[in-house]
Amino acid sequence: MRAGSWKIRTPSLQEDVIAPWRLFVQTHSPLYSPHQKANSYHFERAKGCSWKGVEEMPVHVGRDGVSAALSSGKTLLTFGGTETFLLFVQGYPLREFAAFEVLDNEKAWRRLQEELLTPIATAASDHNHGLITDCLVWRASPDYVRQLGYPAEDLKRINKEAVCRIKDYLSSWRSKTGVSTESFPVILAADLGPRGDGYKSSDITVEAAFEYHISQIRALAETELDLAIAYTLTNVNEAVGMVRAAKECGLPMAVSSTVETDGTLPGGTSLSDFIKQVDDATDGYAAFHMVNCTHPEHLEPTLRAAKAKNESWVGRVKGLRANASRKSHEELDNSTELDRGDPANLASQLATLRKSFDFNVVGGCCGTDAEHLSAIAKACTAN
Repeated sequence: MRAGSWKIRTPSLQEDVIAPWRLFVQTHSPLYSPHQKANSYHFERAKGCSWKGVEEMPVHVGRDGVSAALSSGKTLLTFGGTETFLLFVQGYPLREFAAFEVLDNEKAWRRLQEELLTPIATAASDHNHGLITDCLVWRASPDYVRQLGYPAEDLKRINKEAVCRIKDYLSSWRSKTGVSTESFPVILAADLGPRGDGYKSSDITVEAAFEYHISQIRALAETELDLAIAYTLTNVNEAVGMVRAAKECGLPMAVSSTVETDGTLPGGTSLSDFIKQVDDATDGYAAFHMVNCTHPEHLEPTLRAAKAKNESWVGRVKGLRANASRKSHEELDNSTELDRGDPANLASQLATLRKSFDFNVVGGCCGTDAEHLSAIAKACTAN
């Protein structure tokens, strides 16, 4: 996951291999109705292809199963820093940091699965954890869809197809490994992003945030998605607007803020004030809070001090997606090379935080890859 505005741009998407098929979800499919049976959807090949099939194997926990998965005692591992992996490792022309475009490039999408997603899923399963996904839609919101040259009406298609693609990947992985939902719970979650820069605060109002984000949230709510997670949020108003939009659409949501090296949000808001104000303004609708795009060393002192004072808000923080690097956001924003940090040390620190603060979601953000996540899975088991 990326938070700032990396100084790397590509003029256009170079697709050396266009996906030979694209998921087209039919209007009568359960994918369009969260009230119908989860884990059963129709798909068909694109133009010129004739087959269609129905998948019935349980793939993810479903919306009704999110609470049980979160309280199961299992650690839920996230994906890694998909955007930084695509950009720096795969050399993929990541326009506007919009990872969803890789889903239409079959060669790049296959490589992402093989080198990032599958090793992470396997590590989580091997160490008796669960998994909480992304759907690569962090930049599939109105401004970025338009900036990338898509018509506005494509926003719904992009988000729905992204969910379908990730679910299809999970189904394929389960089929190959034989790993059941009972032994390996997976929350099918989508990664939402802020309207602006995730490294900087903004003056967006609650109402403007609601109006901006609700089209994407509504599209996701019409799929079989279990949970939306709003990542790299930097101010209370945007978080409140997004949570209210999710509540109106009936979609479970978690909130993940980003903090600076001093443990406060960009702009200076304390983590405690952020969580309490968001919860107060939304009647505590968020399933949980977490933090992302920061190093454990930048978060731990804030949590330790609050726990020592028995501050109740600490109990709402249930996870961390850590950056590989100890660098500040400003330093990362100006980086032209990937800082992978020390995977073993990062894993050890995350495992300690998980135990100390009863986290049930841990994983990687900028700069993390399968090596980091495998080390985190192992460390959390050992700890």
